[in-house]
Amino acid sequence: MNISFRCISWALSLTPTIVSLALIGCAQQNASTLPKVEFITPIVMTSMQCPITGEDVTELDEVAFFECYPVRCKGRENARQFAALPMNQRAKLATDQVLPQKGIDESRGNSTCPITGETLTASAVPVVYEQVVIGFASTADANQFRSLKAEKKALLIAQWKADEAE
Repeated sequence: MNISFRCISWALSLTPTIVSLALIGCAQQNASTLPKVEFITPIVMTSMQCPITGEDVTELDEVAFFECYPVRCKGRENARQFAALPMNQRAKLATDQVLPQKGIDESRGNSTCPITGETLTASAVPVVYEQVVIGFASTADANQFRSLKAEKKALLIAQWKADEAE
């Protein structure tokens, strides 16, 4: 009886040590499996023009939509006309109002896609790269850029900026 009591007391004295070692092993930092969220800040526009007439518009004018982005039009009839156009034509006409809402700044030289060289339209896809929003012509182009390794991304952006400067 004395031997079994010693074994039990010895086992119980080891329990806190084993538990603490197990916790240390479990406490190692694992890489997060949560997706990284990119925050894009819209650019505040000081002036907007109706995509149909080219007249200046304000926040109080009629609204048509391109995807989920509001496009201001001078009058209800112009908003209806804009909404009735084919998608690719609306994308071209809404570029000046939609790109700033997506955070893509054309004044900084982002008027073409870094991958294809196409001129950006309202259907451009914004991607945050080194705290700067860059527009890509399509979702496929944006995903292709995201899948590149860091060195290839830097090389592509450097080449694109050099081409834009010329």
